[in-house]
Amino acid sequence: MPRQESKQNRSKERVGQKNRTRKALLTAADALIRNGKRPTVADVAEAAGISRATAYRYFPTQEMLLAEVALFSVGGPLFQSPAEGVSVEDAAVQLVRRVGVWTYANEVPLRTLLRLSLDPSTGIQRPGHRVEWIADLLAPVRKEMDPESYGKLSRALTLLFGIDPVVVMKDIAGASKEQALSTLEWTARVLIVAALDQKRRR
Repeated sequence: MPRQESKQNRSKERVGQKNRTRKALLTAADALIRNGKRPTVADVAEAAGISRATAYRYFPTQEMLLAEVALFSVGGPLFQSPAEGVSVEDAAVQLVRRVGVWTYANEVPLRTLLRLSLDPSTGIQRPGHRVEWIADLLAPVRKEMDPESYGKLSRALTLLFGIDPVVVMKDIAGASKEQALSTLEWTARVLIVAALDQKRRR
C-alpha cells in the first residue's frame, strides 16, 4: 500500500510540474506579446528559462503557442465570469459559445494539435482545460447531485468543448459555424437541465 501511495504521489508531482512548466511558458509569452512582440517558441523558452526542447514538447509550433495564449488573454473564454444570478445552464451555454467561437478562430493550429496528440510517438498531450472549466461551471450545483450523476454530466460536457466537436460538426454533420455553435449550446442546456431535473424528481 505505501508503495502504491508513493507511486501516486510521484504521478501527482509530475502532473504538477508539467502544469507549472506550461504556465511559465504561457506567462512569458503573454509578457512578450504585451511588449509588442510576436514571440517564437524559442523566444518564450529563453524568456521563461526553460530549454527549447521542453518548450517544443508543449508547443510544437508558434501558432499553437499563440492560440493558447489567446485562450487566457483578455477576451479569451476563461476571462469572462458569469454574471451574478445566471443559472448554471445559461452559464454553460455562454461558455460553450465563447469557447466555440475561439476554437473556430484557431481551427488550423488546434487541428494540428489534435493530429499530433493522437500519435503516441510525438509525446504531445493536450492540456485538457475543459475539465477545469466544467468543474467551475458546475460548482454551484455540485452538492445537489450525487457523485454518479455529477460524474456522468461532467464527462458528457467534455464532448462540447475544444476542436473535437468542431471537427464532428463541420466534417461529418456538414454544419455551418452558426449551426454548430447553436447545436452545442442546445446540447449543453439539455444535458444540464435533464441532470438537474432527474435529481429533483428523486
